[in-house]
Amino acid sequence: MTLTASHAPARTAALVIARVVVDGIRHSLPEHAPLFDARATEFVASVLEHDGTNLGIAAGADAFRRVGVAEYAAGKELERLTRAYHSAGRAALPALASLSRQPGAGSALMDTGVEALLRCADVLIRLSTAAYRAAHTPSVAEVRQDLLREILSGRPPSKWAGLAAEAGWVPPARVVAVAAEPGAVRASFGPEVLADLTGEYPHLLVPDDIEIGGVLAGARAAAGPAVAPAEAAVSLRWARRTLELVRREVIEDGPLVRWSDHLTTHWLFADEVLTTALVERSLAPIDGLPANERAKLAETLDAMLSARGGAPEIADNLGVHPQTVRNRLRRLRVLFGARLDDPQARLDLRIALRAELLAPEPGRQATPMKVA
Repeated sequence: MTLTASHAPARTAALVIARVVVDGIRHSLPEHAPLFDARATEFVASVLEHDGTNLGIAAGADAFRRVGVAEYAAGKELERLTRAYHSAGRAALPALASLSRQPGAGSALMDTGVEALLRCADVLIRLSTAAYRAAHTPSVAEVRQDLLREILSGRPPSKWAGLAAEAGWVPPARVVAVAAEPGAVRASFGPEVLADLTGEYPHLLVPDDIEIGGVLAGARAAAGPAVAPAEAAVSLRWARRTLELVRREVIEDGPLVRWSDHLTTHWLFADEVLTTALVERSLAPIDGLPANERAKLAETLDAMLSARGGAPEIADNLGVHPQTVRNRLRRLRVLFGARLDDPQARLDLRIALRAELLAPEPGRQATPMKVA
């Protein structure tokens, strides 16, 4: 997915974000700042616009190769470049959010922009890493990290089969990606696990027949769906999204949160603009009420839509007197009218109530997703 908007010039948005990214890299790597000139900015914009394929021959890509060589010559670790590129991507989020709020910007600009920034960081890391590795003989651990990046870049297995053999990694039939908080992963695990624990967003690739909890240290982490190795990037995307919803307190926290346990929540939050519109339209009859009355009526409405019986069953579920429920039901009938008898309207109401229950701040639009 690329950095595009339905009614905004993609090139303009990409250049704005690229300037912020490059400025962030210059700030993190001041000794290398002269390398990141206008050509480097143009290159970053091209990566944001496209998928990063066949861009390595662009003139601006040389800056990221040269900084990899310079870091090796200075005896420094690649982790510093990884942190700098990820930090620059995070620094661009406010500019991306500002662009997404401009008139005419597509509703998907924030989501596509976040994905573009993540992909851009991976492309820049790959360029610097390749140059750094070319200057010395990589260790097995470095080869395995290169392999993980290649797999997660979406390249077909034929492109990384040689690296897999060099790393001693036998591709399993299916893998599960795990996104973790820093410090959530044990320092050692079996050779069947690929991991990158050095960046701001630690992640692993684990065969789906291995107990994932065994490679975690008990801190917060999220697992994506089981997929073929060629689709590992999809699993990691859902793992990161799950972890972000945990951070936002939409999904209940736990040592390991599994994507598959929260499919309805993912569906409701896949397009938050659409979900918010559904909530506002469906629950409009109670929006103008005092907060306490609105909450009680919403609770009763949810119980009514879920119940098979009448007021006594609803009262028992809510722990209130049946007459109280009857009074609320009469009030709901006045407010919602025939919509309470229409199957489609009832379905919309149930979805809206569920979405509002999950929202961190009920009644308000959820904030855009951040980089996970």
